[in-house]
Amino acid sequence: MTKFPDIKRAVVVSAALSFLCLFPFSGLSQGIDPAKDAGVDYQRQKQVTDRFIVPIESYNGFAGTYGELRGDHFHCGLDMRTGGVQGKKIYAADDGYISKITIGPWGYGNRITVTHPSGYKTIYGHLLGFAPKYKRLILEKQYAEESWGQYIDFPADSLPVKRGDLIAFSGNTGSSGGPHLHFEVLDENDVPVNLQLTGIFSLKDSESPAIRDVRLVGCTPFYGTLYTFPLKMAGDTVKVPKAFYAAIDAYDIMAGTPGKLAVYKYEALLDGKPFFCFTEGNIPTSTGRYIASLLDNPLRRSTGRYFIKTQIDPSNKLADRIQAENDGIVSLGDSLVHTLTFIATDVYGNSSRAEIKVRRDDSVYSGAVPFSPDGEFVSWDKECKFFYDGLAVTVPAEALYRNAFLRVRKLKDSYTAQDNVPAMSGLWRVGDGDIPLHKSVSIVIRADIPAQYRSKALVARVSSDGSLSGCGGTLNALTGEMTASIGSFGTFCVTADVTRPEVSVKIAEGAAVKGTSIKCTIRDRLSGIKTYRAEIDGHWVVAALDGKTATLEIPLGDARISKGKKHSLVVCVEDNAGNKTTVTRHFTW
Repeated sequence: MTKFPDIKRAVVVSAALSFLCLFPFSGLSQGIDPAKDAGVDYQRQKQVTDRFIVPIESYNGFAGTYGELRGDHFHCGLDMRTGGVQGKKIYAADDGYISKITIGPWGYGNRITVTHPSGYKTIYGHLLGFAPKYKRLILEKQYAEESWGQYIDFPADSLPVKRGDLIAFSGNTGSSGGPHLHFEVLDENDVPVNLQLTGIFSLKDSESPAIRDVRLVGCTPFYGTLYTFPLKMAGDTVKVPKAFYAAIDAYDIMAGTPGKLAVYKYEALLDGKPFFCFTEGNIPTSTGRYIASLLDNPLRRSTGRYFIKTQIDPSNKLADRIQAENDGIVSLGDSLVHTLTFIATDVYGNSSRAEIKVRRDDSVYSGAVPFSPDGEFVSWDKECKFFYDGLAVTVPAEALYRNAFLRVRKLKDSYTAQDNVPAMSGLWRVGDGDIPLHKSVSIVIRADIPAQYRSKALVARVSSDGSLSGCGGTLNALTGEMTASIGSFGTFCVTADVTRPEVSVKIAEGAAVKGTSIKCTIRDRLSGIKTYRAEIDGHWVVAALDGKTATLEIPLGDARISKGKKHSLVVCVEDNAGNKTTVTRHFTW
């Protein structure tokens, strides 16, 4: 399949890409119309955010902007790059009080929330640490509760701050992909504010977005569902069936920033007439979860990239910011050559477009559409339950974004998932991974679990290479059935986690530690880590977990131990199946 070059403004393309023309564009796009974002008071947003100072001592562009496409949400802030370093000073953007501090291994990692007199909140995420007076308060709470992870709400005015006060230091904690500050603003209703629309920090941009790729997808009504199939993007004119839709892969470019940033507005036109337009505006967090309905999931799985599709699913609650003819599906009534135009516009009004010539040729249907459906019909707006010999599946109402056929297959009557654990169930293929889920689906697998494994049994997802990932689950001892919730379709079996967690302490026995911390690696390959505990000389100590690297770091300066003496470190990790590993190291510091 032809692929697009990674470009900024391609004016000339190779012969192989001659069906696509790419160039900066300002003719058809009508620019940004924030007034159409219902319920958003843009004037007030600007009044509030005009008071904000830049919340970091220095930064060099953005790693992410508002509306950037993620797997299960839109990015809702500005990711301010710190040049690969941590520890830059973070300041309160305006007067207010610290209303929340959270500490955890994923998500924002270390986070501070400041509530302002306007009712707006500013969020500062992925922090390395906190200003000294807040660090002392947090440490006292951590030691009192013997828990590193914290979710602390503070009453109004208990921790007041002034604009420009030092509150924290930039870092790379949580699900961060590199050192930066995540800066986010919520309005009075906790809706994330698109800061670039407010003109915050006097940001400017004259670069046009890049349209990296466009794909066309054939579609046809099929026994109450919409059957889809990819089209070959070849030749000067692409052959299409009567009905099809488009999928667009685009990103924005900003001078001085290497990141691939968010496109604000996507448009598609047929012979100059618009048939699809998506404008981000301000996206409530709950609505943003419907991003999976906006993206083309088969293309995401096959390319690893995010394509906005023009076809609108019936349950897509992002439809309030979409204008579409015929639900975003093109229907051609003739075999003439037509021109598709795609426009990507950033929040500053800079635009680029791509054009594709198409001609209807119904021969593309040949072999692409089956004669009859395969599987059980699932209505997206109704709960559906299906029962098989050894398996039950419950799909909640609105778990799917549109009607589909659920294909369930028993691949093996008995499946040995691990060499050291006997077979306990069959191997089941449930659904199609190309179908995204908005809610979890319940599966119940009948199993034959020997008594010694029952406390450690779980449902596992089996990948194509045979590797396992745990889905948890509960055992009904009377029926021998395991029940679990799955967040995506796939292949499943019942097995048991009998392997202890992996713990590796990065110092030798008896070592003299010269640094400020001791690091460990802790992992569990199946059921996942339930708890961990670190002790020095018999008392609990703070140990910070970085989920993405499985690194446990014990800051010795916070460990309440004496320097220049011998100490005993004990790290104990337990997984969700009750397996435990304990490692001891003696050291001097």
